[in-house]
Amino acid sequence: MNLELIKERILPILVKYELELISIKTKREFGFNILEIIVDKENVDVEYLSIVNMKINDEIDDLLSDNYYLEVGTPGAERELKTIEEAKKNLNKYVCFVGDKYNSEGYLEDVKGDILYIKVNLKGRFKVIEVPFSELSKLKTTVKV
Repeated sequence: MNLELIKERILPILVKYELELISIKTKREFGFNILEIIVDKENVDVEYLSIVNMKINDEIDDLLSDNYYLEVGTPGAERELKTIEEAKKNLNKYVCFVGDKYNSEGYLEDVKGDILYIKVNLKGRFKVIEVPFSELSKLKTTVKV
């Protein structure tokens, strides 16, 4: 299966529906072959994704063999932020950050260069701390409980 050709064919649909392509890959689950396309947009819902799924399916049906299922989804509420660019797109979100010196949660207030500015609760007082992105082993959006 040519993922580059599929990507080329679906990009105009994603642009039309104002969606960002996060990833495209094949996987096998419960004995089924699946083409997984992960997209993102603020406040996207299941109905919207259903429409996009149908449009994509119509566009690439000739490229999929009969034993493949198409799955279009979003990264969800909790997702890993692997680059500074991904961090910049998630300002004001609640994040979990882990590194040799860090293991905490807070609100991602700003990003300047390699530095993340995260508002954390330290014993009932809120403080914005500077965290070098390069010193983190994990940064992900999370749900505050």
